[in-house]
Amino acid sequence: MAKKLPANDMHREMRQIISRRRRLIRIWPVIALLLGVVTIGFYVWAFLQNPILVNPLHVLDLMQTGNLDSATQALLAVTAPMLFLAVGLLVLLLLAFVTAGLVSEGRLMRVLEKNLTR
Repeated sequence: MAKKLPANDMHREMRQIISRRRRLIRIWPVIALLLGVVTIGFYVWAFLQNPILVNPLHVLDLMQTGNLDSATQALLAVTAPMLFLAVGLLVLLLLAFVTAGLVSEGRLMRVLEKNLTR
């Protein structure tokens, strides 16, 4: 069981926690934007440089023209680009959910700060 802190110590500890969380909330948009840009940039680069990884139409074209060897065809088929794109979308969704959570936490921090000043 946690020891009971005097009111002043509890307020000080709450203010420190709020301060640390506010810093994270303040810098998160920059982090999320950077991660999002890097993720999208990677997929644009892969689409242009290595389309076999992310472009199902390119894979289909290679298969139809016979330019895709059988080992690669068996490995990639049409599902590899779809799965690769799905992973990227999941990363972007994760960033969106974390951002939404931190926005909600920011609201909570503002409410707590208002109540601590009373």
